[in-house]
Amino acid sequence: MILLSVSLLTVTQLIVKSRLNIHGEVPLVPIHWPGYLLILLKDWRLWAALVSMIAAALSWYAGISRLPLSVAFPVTALSYPLIFIGSILVLGEQFTWIALLGNMLIVGGILTLSIGV
Repeated sequence: MILLSVSLLTVTQLIVKSRLNIHGEVPLVPIHWPGYLLILLKDWRLWAALVSMIAAALSWYAGISRLPLSVAFPVTALSYPLIFIGSILVLGEQFTWIALLGNMLIVGGILTLSIGV
């Protein structure tokens, strides 16, 4: 359930970022908020992201009802390498070796923690 939650949150983040690439930056001037919000409310992909986020929350809830939080929470760090890969493959973002190294360290940390479980 925890891995499902992490996967759904990864999908949610990729959808949200892809839609930001379409709709542009969130305006900082309050007078522009209603128009921007109306555009967002018309975007079915953002509604799909919301459903995905709710499903992720429910999966998380189910997962931590069965595991200690100290075991479950480190697994959420898997979202970093998943989003790193997804942002390159889905969003066409730039690959960097330093980002790869950082993500490898994250996965190594998760594996280190899992040895003690």
